[in-house]
Amino acid sequence: MTTPSPTEAVADTCRLAHEAFRDWSQTPARRAKTLDAVAAALDARRGDVVSTAAEETALTPDELAPEFDRMTGTLRMFAALIGGSGLPPDRRSPFRAAISRKGDHTLGPNHDVRSMLVPLGPVAVFGSSNFPLAYGVCGGDTASALAAGCSVVVKEHPAHPRTGRLIHGIARAAATTAGSPGSLLGYIENTDPRDFSAAEQLVQHPAIRAVGFTGSIPGGLAIESLASERSTPIPVFAEMGSNNVVVITPAAAAARAEQIADELAASILQRFGQQCTRPGTIIVEPDEHGTRLVNRLADRISASAGRDMLAPWVRDAYARRLAEIEACRGVRLAARGGDMPGPRAGSACLFCVDDVHIAGSNLFHSQPTLREEVFGPAAIVVRLPIDRLGDLGLRPSLTHSIYFEHREIGTDADGTFDAAVNSGVHTAGRIIFNGVPTGVRVAEAMVHGGPFPATNRPDTTAVGPRAIERWCRPVCWQNAPKSLLPEELKDTSPRY
Repeated sequence: MTTPSPTEAVADTCRLAHEAFRDWSQTPARRAKTLDAVAAALDARRGDVVSTAAEETALTPDELAPEFDRMTGTLRMFAALIGGSGLPPDRRSPFRAAISRKGDHTLGPNHDVRSMLVPLGPVAVFGSSNFPLAYGVCGGDTASALAAGCSVVVKEHPAHPRTGRLIHGIARAAATTAGSPGSLLGYIENTDPRDFSAAEQLVQHPAIRAVGFTGSIPGGLAIESLASERSTPIPVFAEMGSNNVVVITPAAAAARAEQIADELAASILQRFGQQCTRPGTIIVEPDEHGTRLVNRLADRISASAGRDMLAPWVRDAYARRLAEIEACRGVRLAARGGDMPGPRAGSACLFCVDDVHIAGSNLFHSQPTLREEVFGPAAIVVRLPIDRLGDLGLRPSLTHSIYFEHREIGTDADGTFDAAVNSGVHTAGRIIFNGVPTGVRVAEAMVHGGPFPATNRPDTTAVGPRAIERWCRPVCWQNAPKSLLPEELKDTSPRY
């Protein structure tokens, strides 16, 4: 048998996904059953999946265990959501079913109108390097798109191809056993990180109706550009780089400098800093308590061991970013962790900026590299009074953290604490009080998103039940015969 070319493989996979979509989009009960079956099948192969991912990514089994639970838990959450058992009491339909009956108070013609979200069509998913399970083949984008009624085509990540193929094989077999076409979850192989041809062909294939992407800013923008250049442009939902800000008030530093430093160190070093929610810029006052906090944080970073990163090219990019920061004016290296040999090995680093203004120049405006994400175990401490937070010109991010003492609420005469809170409201998708940004709960109220460049779509979330809405569009039925209405829009539906 002749092996199909990469171009033929993309075309065949997209065609089959399109065929699977026609039936899959019409059967929510089977969708719920299939998602549950995929979760159960993955659970049965947990050991194989975790060990394979650990071998490929250098993440430990202990680091991968909660990620595995999140992968299968998200599949089950969406199964319950579309099956009806997982709906919160104040939101009966995940597809925003709405009914305005004839005779109701009205503006304009008194028609009977009913609307809900319907699936867009086959979705292309580009998973992340740093979460091979939770943001991989059966991760949040795939689970939410399948639940919406879309078929999915996953582009393999070169950092963990064996893991991706293993999960895809398990999921495909489980879907078939559950009575669904295995082609509803397609897979495009791509082992060379320098080869973008499969990605380009996938995004521009006419069967694809939306794209989910998790990765770098250049990667996300390239995908969005490809999607916009199509004869029929399609939406892209890209989670990209995030330089997460942590603000520490003087009162918080005075009360618990060592505790806060330990929490920040653990967050920076978790999964060796390879997380979109790792602390990036830490702002603390230039007083004795701030110095105590910085010294403790530097000690923790210095004591950390070197370790392998996700892939050689991830380590190389990290090393380039460290060199860029070290070359900046006004930046000193406050701490460097242990080192180890190898093409994937890295060391944790802590940088410090003691004075934002040098010779009348604002370091953060004149050296924008200081405001950009470092993908790895590094952070920059800025010694700055909170009332000068605006001097930094920090970019929007996924998160904005504030460490404070409760007695500060409503008592700061100059409004600096309120300004720190409002800064988060305007520049981040999630504001964290007295906590680190790492750790994202999968829940109805969660927002995992933010203004550009954290994402290209600040109006959406990639985590939680509302993530399903990205893969849908609203349709209104006006004066429709009752027999032609979708089940959720009938007067007898318990889901409205």
